[in-house]
Amino acid sequence: MAGNEDVIPASVTRDMHQIRELSMTTAPMQSERPEPFELFCSQFRSQRDAIVLLRQLHHMSKAVQRHRGMTMALLAGNTMFEGDFAILQRQVERRLASLEIFAAAGGDLLSERDQQNLHNAWNTISADWQNDDVIDNFELHSHFIEQLHSMMVQLAKKIERPVSAAMVEDHGAELIGSEENYPKIFKQIELLNFIAKQTPEMVEQLARMRGLATYAAAKGECEYYLDRKLRFALQCVRTQHEKLRLQAERMQNILEGALPSVSYIKTYELKLMFLLNTVDMDVLSGAEISSSSHQLFKLATEIIDVYLKVAEDGFDVIAKWHDEDLELWLA
Repeated sequence: MAGNEDVIPASVTRDMHQIRELSMTTAPMQSERPEPFELFCSQFRSQRDAIVLLRQLHHMSKAVQRHRGMTMALLAGNTMFEGDFAILQRQVERRLASLEIFAAAGGDLLSERDQQNLHNAWNTISADWQNDDVIDNFELHSHFIEQLHSMMVQLAKKIERPVSAAMVEDHGAELIGSEENYPKIFKQIELLNFIAKQTPEMVEQLARMRGLATYAAAKGECEYYLDRKLRFALQCVRTQHEKLRLQAERMQNILEGALPSVSYIKTYELKLMFLLNTVDMDVLSGAEISSSSHQLFKLATEIIDVYLKVAEDGFDVIAKWHDEDLELWLA
């Protein structure tokens, strides 16, 4: 019996083995979740949500711009837009509802005031629009779009700096290859400015001109108060186009093929010039307008969609770089 005093019962051995296994599985999990990882993941999710919101705002702006143009044509008496307008109206309402939910889930990315302003702006635009003065309707839409674009610029600022770079610069985290990442940081800043500010500005000037020219063509004449606004919009398009053309060439060099669709801007220059000349020589001629309002709207929309496509592809590039930033952090 004395020889068996040091023998550990089988049940105790089994319990000790289980405890050892448990400690081996839980201890590493705790060591793999230090504060820097939690901080990185939190900021990474926030930037991901900002990219989603940027895309939603981009599509919302596109829809509201079309809504403005179609509303103006309908107010001028062109019933050809009625079917498309009814579909677009539902789409805008669904987009706004989705945008509000995304914004609410995104924490402080968009303030409650911004969210409420969007809701109120759309309610004002859509309520009893059939009895609107056309210029009042135009300005209400334009103000709504300005709000959307302002929010896009704000959100773009929040994702200019990759999370990995913020961790190194603000929190002293060590990151392999962080020096090589700096050129991409500057590319990201340039690209965000191009797709969230400069391109939307060009699109909005074109969309304003589209709405005003479509209304005038539907009426068959360009009244004085409309003539002033349309001439100003035409000049803004020409000025903005020249700025964006130069910036597009710069982006081609900076991005080195990462955004192939940016070349479409140059490809569509002839169509843009044709549209501008048509507005200048026909709609603003002072004589009876011969151009069809529907054809003017269609041509302008085709050109606008090219710029919007470039911006959409740009957001895809930003999302891709965002995913690559996670891999850089984990390397």
